[in-house]
Amino acid sequence: MQSVLYFSDKQVREKLFAFVDAAPGLLLVTGLRHGAAMTRPPQAREPFASLEALFGDVLAQVLVADEGTTEGMWRDPMGDLGDRLYPEDKKRAYAAATGYLLLQAGKPLTVVRKHGGPADDLWFLQEALSRLGPGIPPPDPAKRPGTRRPEAAPRAPPRYGPASTREEPWPRSSGRGEAPPRSGSADDATPPRGRRAVPPPEAVEPEGKDPWVVLGIARGTPKDEARKAFRALIAQYHPDKVAHLAPEFHTLAERRTREILDAWEALGRDPA
Repeated sequence: MQSVLYFSDKQVREKLFAFVDAAPGLLLVTGLRHGAAMTRPPQAREPFASLEALFGDVLAQVLVADEGTTEGMWRDPMGDLGDRLYPEDKKRAYAAATGYLLLQAGKPLTVVRKHGGPADDLWFLQEALSRLGPGIPPPDPAKRPGTRRPEAAPRAPPRYGPASTREEPWPRSSGRGEAPPRSGSADDATPPRGRRAVPPPEAVEPEGKDPWVVLGIARGTPKDEARKAFRALIAQYHPDKVAHLAPEFHTLAERRTREILDAWEALGRDPA
């Protein structure tokens, strides 16, 4: 059985607690993003569809979807559930709010960390379920994410004639300035004289997108303190705070709120 709750529902917190309290058997609870551009419903996405097909007879699922709407931006039902289950353990509460939470008869059993890819998550979820539920086989150890596969033999370089094997320290000038180095040569990393080296695009981190900077906290801040900073910051952009202002302030508040939520989600994926 699969059930979907949405952040935009004013009763999402109470409904989530009711599902957890009423489930008699194994229950998986997790949060996910579900924007307007996503055509498939949450329950049809992976790894949830495969879990239902493989273990739906012994495992129920509750998916708490954040549609990114203004109505649900300040709600944190998964965080509220984590605090309810682990009132004295902030570390476990944070893990429960950001990972795949497995419960039985309303009692938390374990949390499976999200690994970023549906196939990887499915493997680790099946491994955990095989230790909790009877009749669920363990996954294939050979397919464990991160397991190294036998490397294929290197392919021989193409032969293009003697000219391609002739070594030159630098291509001859064409008379219009320095010629660029040949592709694949040892000089690829050396910029032409008179030009400043520019790092590749992937090495440049977008300014202002560091989650620690967005949340205004020092890198490595403990999770419970980071959570307090997140909640205090998100409260500043509650729709009621800008309801009396011009529409452009509403748009700014919504964009800022989304940046804060993205930063909080990024910290949830950070193993540190």
